Amino acid sequence: MRGPPSERPPAAWSDRVRVLFSDLTLPYLLKDAEYPVGGWAVQLRQLAIALREAGHEVGVLTWAGANAFVGPQSEVQLLETYDRNRGIRKLRFFYYFLPSMIAAARRFRPDVVVQSCASTETGTMAFIASLLGVPFVHRIAADTDADGQYVTRLKQHERVAFQFGMRRAKLVICQNSYQSENIAISFPKKGRLLLHNSILVPPGIGDINPRGARSYVAWLNVFRRQKNLPLLIKIAAALPAVKFRVAGSAMPQHMDEEMRANIAALEALPNVELVGYLTRDRVPEFLAGAIALLSTSDFEGFSNTYLEALLAGTPIVTRSIVDPDSIVRRNALGGVADSGDELAGELAKVVGLPPARFDQLAMRCRDYVLANHRPSAAVEKLVAAFQQVAG
Repeated sequence: MRGPPSERPPAAWSDRVRVLFSDLTLPYLLKDAEYPVGGWAVQLRQLAIALREAGHEVGVLTWAGANAFVGPQSEVQLLETYDRNRGIRKLRFFYYFLPSMIAAARRFRPDVVVQSCASTETGTMAFIASLLGVPFVHRIAADTDADGQYVTRLKQHERVAFQFGMRRAKLVICQNSYQSENIAISFPKKGRLLLHNSILVPPGIGDINPRGARSYVAWLNVFRRQKNLPLLIKIAAALPAVKFRVAGSAMPQHMDEEMRANIAALEALPNVELVGYLTRDRVPEFLAGAIALLSTSDFEGFSNTYLEALLAGTPIVTRSIVDPDSIVRRNALGGVADSGDELAGELAKVVGLPPARFDQLAMRCRDYVLANHRPSAAVEKLVAAFQQVAG
């Protein structure tokens, strides 16, 4: 008979782990709806599938009605909690949202609770894990969550909740060495796991497109301030002979006057095509037809789009500040600039490669990602870390 979670020794779940995640955007990704989701939702889906294939159980706390919204699917067990439209604002979190999350978590009976992205939810999930007597694990979503810059974008109650959750965390998952080093400074006694993002490789993956089948530079992201659209505008204007295809859209809360002006400036450039939001099934073809994936972001954790591009054999052109653990530079997977002013030059070098050299680069990109970013390897590290913190 299974006892209370706090009384279960690590050996009781050494072969099969019940992992509870939380995420409100995953249903949109599972449905492939036209709704911008962050990198964590993409990783969560891949980890959930890989954990299940390895014999573990995964549940994801999300909103009421999510299963009906998504429709039949077997990838992830969605655990419905609260209706986001019910309750009295400012009060409903305490008398409705939180109790419904606790009830759903108790029904699932997890061995470990995992949450990503600095927010009120960090503290909430840490509190729930404490109630259930199981370890709480936080995954750092962006470099700014590790180095303290989150204080400039989070509201006071969000900062308090995030800091509470970090103090309660038994383990912090980091996407790159920069994050791990900063967490070590802030929490020197806390367990850390460096876990690079992974990517699911579809069965029967096709051949890499040669240089002759590629005709544009791709930019793929959510339109947010940290994605640095002004830098994209500057680069596109500096390379008028290069075609740019820009894919993405903005959430309503990010569509301010500055964002509208940036989008208008892109639309005004004759060598730029705005293709709008891409559903997940359209992303591989978009990247496979690109000469390079351009990143203008000011900060990232470990971009899923990088891995998707590499799988398509598409080189990456970025700045060193968003080249996680220098994977692009060390493995010669594209071009890396030390400043925004140098980025156009790096991009021009990749675009101007002779076809034979480009095709060699494209093959190197795919070989790298297949050898280093399989979800099965990530799951082995993850489960081993869970077992260690449960001891």
